[in-house]
Amino acid sequence: MVDSLNTRPDTVIDQQSRQPNEAELVHMLYDAVIDNSLWPEMISELMEHIELSHPNDLSKSPDRFHGLITHFERAMRLSENIVALQEENATLGGVLDSLSVGLMVFDHGGNKIFSNRAARDYGVDYNSIGELEHEVEHLHVSSETQLPILGHADSRGTSIALVDASKIKSGILPPNAAKIVVGLPALTTQSFEDFRLRYFLSKAEGRLVKALHASNNLRKAATECRITYESARTYLKRVYLKTGVSEQSSLLLLVDRNPLSLLDREPQNTDPSLPVRRNLLLRDGRNLEYFEIGPPDGHILLHFDALTGVAIDAIGAPERYIPHLEALGLRIIVPCRPGTFGSHFKTMAGLSDFTNDLNQLLDHLDAKTVTVFSQAFGSCSALAFAATTSHRVDKLVLCAPSYPRHEPMDWRSMDVFYIISGVIGRRAPALLKAIVPYLMRSVMQNTKKYLERHITRSKCPADIAVLSSPVLQKRIPEMLALRTLQGSDGLVQENYLNTHGWDFELGSLTMPVHILQGELDNVSDPEGSRKLQAALPNAMYHSFPSLGQYLLFTEWPWILEACKCDGSTAAVIERARESMSDSKQITAA
Repeated sequence: MVDSLNTRPDTVIDQQSRQPNEAELVHMLYDAVIDNSLWPEMISELMEHIELSHPNDLSKSPDRFHGLITHFERAMRLSENIVALQEENATLGGVLDSLSVGLMVFDHGGNKIFSNRAARDYGVDYNSIGELEHEVEHLHVSSETQLPILGHADSRGTSIALVDASKIKSGILPPNAAKIVVGLPALTTQSFEDFRLRYFLSKAEGRLVKALHASNNLRKAATECRITYESARTYLKRVYLKTGVSEQSSLLLLVDRNPLSLLDREPQNTDPSLPVRRNLLLRDGRNLEYFEIGPPDGHILLHFDALTGVAIDAIGAPERYIPHLEALGLRIIVPCRPGTFGSHFKTMAGLSDFTNDLNQLLDHLDAKTVTVFSQAFGSCSALAFAATTSHRVDKLVLCAPSYPRHEPMDWRSMDVFYIISGVIGRRAPALLKAIVPYLMRSVMQNTKKYLERHITRSKCPADIAVLSSPVLQKRIPEMLALRTLQGSDGLVQENYLNTHGWDFELGSLTMPVHILQGELDNVSDPEGSRKLQAALPNAMYHSFPSLGQYLLFTEWPWILEACKCDGSTAAVIERARESMSDSKQITAA
């Protein structure tokens, strides 16, 4: 019999926790408009309020909740408008921050009201007009037809121009804008390299152009390049021919007007490391993207990541894992589920519908057997693959697995992703298509706020340290943006299948299964992991009293070691447990 999860999960309702009344729910709705991170909890509270009403209320009195639902729809529209404005502002800010030109705006009181990143990076970010004018010793005003130039504000040669707002085209700047400051940095080495490549100059010709731009004197440029003056003249003639100009001033103007120099770009990466992101054309014509790190001949660890995909950050920090993987003889393969990252979407009736794609991937990699390991919600797909392709899986290592047959006593203490998938996805799956795209946008725009809410609920110091990391706060929105690059259909389907798509039997997983569970986890409830272990024929439950949901973030070295195919998994895990216990005793002493 298929291990169907479409029934109500084993739930113990906490009778002592008071449910909010309808008036309080309305107040909570509009609180969620102001603080988007409240929405997952708010939606779940609303559903529970309706569920816990008298069973026949909806059939006898269908309009009873009309007012509450109207408030919900209005609040959601307001919140969506706010997120849309945040996205518009983020786009505008991103465009302005991508420029190498520094921009500042001052009000009529002389106070700064805006600056972009270049202004801050190039040291021209002053808090008032007075500070700016004091910094620049000589104020040069050339004429009424030209911009007032304040000279160079730093040793790097950043030129500063101060412009009265009234000189700017009307209707563009806000009414409180009085002065605009533009900072144009000196050209970088990359700017000259761009120019060289654009006009097919040789490296020697490129060096001469750069030296000539700095000195505006061909003899000095020749000396700088350590060539004779006659050689410099020869090079310059060839440069004129390639660029289509006939005099030195026109050449230098052409260099200055290179549009690429206006963009603040990353330095060119000279690291010849192998690309992590790869693609496979499947037999039905769809694309399957996967990430690969580790030696080409290493034993494959088929990793099913969580929704954020940063526990093993294969894209963002592959260099962190490669030395360890090489030492262990392991290779991590992360398949991207349909509709996420670069994998084309396909409609799936159950989690096992992904198995055919995965088998094509393993055939492509010439892998006869693999070790499967997962993080959090990724365990659902991991179990489905292992159950339907048991002959290719030697063992499973599940970190903080999700088991939807279990719903915690107090889901309110869980994080946003559990509430979306485990609560909303189970109780009102039809809502997922409507709210998941919005909620993901909200998380991307308000990541810090979402993490702060999760931190206040966490009882695990190790989890709090992970969630407080500025790197994580940066990587979560980046990865969610990549995951939803093709839209949200893949993410909606994934959330739905994690609770409604268990179309396989847990009893068919006869290979060893190791469940690594932090007892302070407030996302994957330890009691749920124990129930999962009891439902599997050959599973071991490994408890870590001082860890929580994010144990893979901090414990990945020994977890990867435990994934080796040499039969040492249990011993490696037990050694890690003992090490943590000894460390705790030393700290206490």
